[in-house]
Amino acid sequence: MALSQCDVPWLHNLLQTALRNGTSIRAILRMIKEAIERGYQPRGHSQEAIDLAVLIVRLGGQNLLYALNQRLTLPSLCTLHNHMSFVKIIPTIGRISTITIQENIKNLVLVPRQNAALMKMCGVRMMIDEMAQEEAAVYISQLNSVGGLCWTHSNLIDTTLHTYQSALGIAEALKSQKVHVGKEVTVAGAHIFGEEGVYPVLAAPTCKTAQQVGPAWSFTTDGDATRRKAGHKMFVHMPLSPFSLLYGTLSNIPGLNLFTGPGEVTLDFDYKHIMKCYCTLLRSRAGMHLNNGRCINATMIERYLVWLPDVDESHARKLVYPDDPQDMPHAVELMGAVVKLASLLNLPDNVNVIADFDVIKLLAKILCSLLNPFIDVNLSLTEQVVHLSHFTHLLFTCYHDQRRGLMPNQLYYDSQTFAKNTVFCILKQQKLDPSEHFFFLDAGDDALELEFAFLRMCGGSQ
Repeated sequence: MALSQCDVPWLHNLLQTALRNGTSIRAILRMIKEAIERGYQPRGHSQEAIDLAVLIVRLGGQNLLYALNQRLTLPSLCTLHNHMSFVKIIPTIGRISTITIQENIKNLVLVPRQNAALMKMCGVRMMIDEMAQEEAAVYISQLNSVGGLCWTHSNLIDTTLHTYQSALGIAEALKSQKVHVGKEVTVAGAHIFGEEGVYPVLAAPTCKTAQQVGPAWSFTTDGDATRRKAGHKMFVHMPLSPFSLLYGTLSNIPGLNLFTGPGEVTLDFDYKHIMKCYCTLLRSRAGMHLNNGRCINATMIERYLVWLPDVDESHARKLVYPDDPQDMPHAVELMGAVVKLASLLNLPDNVNVIADFDVIKLLAKILCSLLNPFIDVNLSLTEQVVHLSHFTHLLFTCYHDQRRGLMPNQLYYDSQTFAKNTVFCILKQQKLDPSEHFFFLDAGDDALELEFAFLRMCGGSQ
């Protein structure tokens, strides 16, 4: 009669425990009576009860779990903390940052494992995938920010709720599609071999909007023969289509090579490689032959450099025979010294000297036209292009007269290809977005060389 009128929580657990312990009928009845009078508090919850409590706290929160704990004697929040580790991942708000990932690794991986005395060394497998999420903006109290916005665009606004106007600003950004609510969440996690489960280290909502950076414009390499041959085969074999947006302008530039690769991608060579090759020629015995047949080589350069007021014999020899021929500052200094030589006045009345300086002046114009667009910060883009055009026309004239006497065919090819690519890229930027800037220093492979330098520095390599 008592059992039919009362709802005793977890009565089957009480009976199973009593029968397993060999408890007498009298003792079992006493335990049931205590349970009816709310004197029974179950211990040693099953995994099913713990899982149910976790589900309740996830869906309904701590208050619902407390109410059900008091009514149905489900495991309390304190009991759950004793059976499992509760961690909170810091969601990504704005751009994905290494600081957020490092903080998640510390709080979700390192600290819990240290507390659990799990110090064994195991391999780690990194995983990344996406899962659907509720498309809604949420308030994250610990950050006082709005979460749930796509990480690719939320950096464009201030997601922190400073005032009521902050909330209105975020709402307006969502309405104007400046920022979007995340459709999915990108989750990255670490799985430790030999263990179950995964440690999440990144949670970043994404709007699945295609990221557009811009079209591929050029393929840059240095003077490697294999890459030059492959680059020519790939990116200098298709004539520019008359229907191209570039054709109307480029077809009116006489002598410009209009052959490109697929998608109008052009071949490019690093301008620093070209400058260093010019200096290598000047430092060699063979030198460079210009239009009057005079040869400019290391001997001539060393003999005349000392005529400059700020260059002595030691300095001149160091310019012509540097410790590192690939040193770019030394190459620029040598080219600048040749340009200064051409401006010397009051030359001796000697036929050979006058003939030598006629050649030096012509070479100085070529080198100055090549060098100035990269070192003179006062030049406008138009003035830089004028210098580049000056360089290519002078180079063509001298090469047409002297051929290999001026320079190897490969170096001439690299020089003209570099200039052609620069003109193509400037026009492509004008067609893509004329409001954006274009810098000559973006040409070449300087960014890649800088990355190599950082890697060598980090590795301690000399």
